[in-house]
Amino acid sequence: MPKAVEGNMRRTFRIAWLMLVVVAAVGGTIVWGLVHKNGAETTLRTAPVQRRDLIATIGATGTVEPEKVVDVGAQVAGQISAFGKDKDGKSIDYGSAVEQGTVLVQIDDALYRADMEAAKAQLQQSQANAISADANVTQMKAKLVQAQQDWERAQKLGPSEALAPSAYDQYKANYEVAKANLAVAQAAVQQAQAAVVQAQAALGRAQQNLRYCTITSPVKGVIIRPHPYPGVGVGQ
Repeated sequence: MPKAVEGNMRRTFRIAWLMLVVVAAVGGTIVWGLVHKNGAETTLRTAPVQRRDLIATIGATGTVEPEKVVDVGAQVAGQISAFGKDKDGKSIDYGSAVEQGTVLVQIDDALYRADMEAAKAQLQQSQANAISADANVTQMKAKLVQAQQDWERAQKLGPSEALAPSAYDQYKANYEVAKANLAVAQAAVQQAQAAVVQAQAALGRAQQNLRYCTITSPVKGVIIRPHPYPGVGVGQ
């Protein structure tokens, strides 16, 4: 290649390289100016390292739901006579904090208390009947012993001039009647004992119904959902 042409190519290459450097410099200047024009200037501040407590906070949105909801209702019907009190002495209401065993509602227990008293009276009557039945068995046993002895003597004499046939038959009948009366008395004892058991069950049921008139919270929590009487919802 001729030297003149080679020299021209070198000059052209140098000129192109210089133009690229100038363009890059101008572009960097423009970008730097735009960044510092639109953004705030960064300022650094130093401080000594200190040991302090770390405080972490969590934010959330939405409805808070309890982990567990316990429905509390009544097993007896009646009018509410009073509401329970929370630990601050205020009447139980929506949002009240309650402990396990806190009285929520008191139902009028007049009728249930009367039922319990009637059941007590019936139990006492049944127990008295059982005692009377036992005493009657003892009496029937004594009569049976007497009738048996008379019948044994009559059998030894037999129908004769010393013992008329009618008397002989009467002793035999008395003995049979005494045995039957004892069996009846013993059956009456069983009936009386069964009546005592029934009266005890009735009394237990009446006492339980009376306890049901006092509605308590089965768990520790907060009243979160009032139900139509006589129930509430306790959330944990």
